[in-house]
Amino acid sequence: MRGNKISVLKIYTILFFLYIFTPLILIFIFAWNKGEGYVFPLQGFTWNWFIELFGDDLAKKSIGNSIVIALSSATISTILASLLAIGLLKGGFRRPQLFLTFLILPVLMPSLTIGISALVFFRTVNIPLGIPVVIIAHVSISMSYVFLVIMGRIESLPLSLQEASIDLGASWVSSIKDIVFPILLPAVIGGWLFAFMISWNEFIITYFLIGTGTTLPIYIFSQLRFGISPKVNVISVLVTIFTLAIIFMLVLIRNIYKKIVLEQNSV
Repeated sequence: MRGNKISVLKIYTILFFLYIFTPLILIFIFAWNKGEGYVFPLQGFTWNWFIELFGDDLAKKSIGNSIVIALSSATISTILASLLAIGLLKGGFRRPQLFLTFLILPVLMPSLTIGISALVFFRTVNIPLGIPVVIIAHVSISMSYVFLVIMGRIESLPLSLQEASIDLGASWVSSIKDIVFPILLPAVIGGWLFAFMISWNEFIITYFLIGTGTTLPIYIFSQLRFGISPKVNVISVLVTIFTLAIIFMLVLIRNIYKKIVLEQNSV
């Protein structure tokens, strides 16, 4: 009986991963297919769609804008969310739950509502639409996610560690650098990567606020309006490889950090 249950769970697990990864596998296959359709048999191997994508100035501009927006919003939101988390959780507020409730609202609100309200606000104060406005809007969303990631780490951080280091002769700056920051570093990196991917993939809010500009999600949407272009497959392949590279980098940083901590503890 137990063996039957294990077999059913194995089959379910295999079917689940096939359901998740089969579309990605098909995208990789059709990205190098000579034909423009999505039918078998394949018409041959080609690099033409990659060459066509890299020769598209609008596509390159869209990718560049997405990188600038994602890097800027992730960095700003990580800095602001880190300071805000320390202030709310360790600043001695009597009822921090009220502030936490309002801070988590952007996570629960639909992107459509946030996009429309941001558009109305910037139009009302006569701020021109464009990349700076998009960055501000992305920061307002990403901060909540980064805060949630860092919050759990800060809650487990006793202030007595920093106070003890100061009592032993360390300056306030060195106590932050040598005690607080190393403990928060994994959560800060994880929050930054989370914010980067949220900004990188955001479409609805960006669509409302980008004005005459464009980003990668908007470029893909424009390509899909008149049929699925093979260049979309190429973009999906490149984004997937980029995402896997980020995951690999995150795992590598985590392993290096654990090794450093173990070495310090052994000393």
